[in-house]
Amino acid sequence: MVFLEDFYIPLLITHLVVTFLLIGSMTHHLLCLKDYVRGRFQRERLELSYLRVAFWSYLVVYALGALIYPAYRVYIRHNHFDPSLPWATGLFETKEHWGALGLALICAYYLLRRSFRPSEEKEKLYLYVPLGLLLNVIVGYKVVIGCWLTSLKGSW
Repeated sequence: MVFLEDFYIPLLITHLVVTFLLIGSMTHHLLCLKDYVRGRFQRERLELSYLRVAFWSYLVVYALGALIYPAYRVYIRHNHFDPSLPWATGLFETKEHWGALGLALICAYYLLRRSFRPSEEKEKLYLYVPLGLLLNVIVGYKVVIGCWLTSLKGSW
């Protein structure tokens, strides 16, 4: 018996639903950053709201992923990916490394945003905007690779 084995499918579906919330909030946040680059700061509160949703959904997605990992490791990775698709195991591990880096980045990013107002401290945007873009790339990569790997063999 593997930890939370009986809850694998509901946890995986919840992981997917919260991931959609994450990708949506990150995309909307990126659109607000585009306005900052253009010198428009009318949506600061909305941008911060999108970031809050992204921050908390990232944490929840990460935690759910950690809960389903033991069952994934035994039933999907060990029984399916390792013997016949070893490249899929490597791709998954790369995705997880980027996810851990993204976790650290989104925590720092959220703390940075809470410490300044973009319209008043424009010099911080030189760090803030590229970090936001990088986080969007990481989340997008994780979503695409995660969905693709799940389509290969998502459950047993």
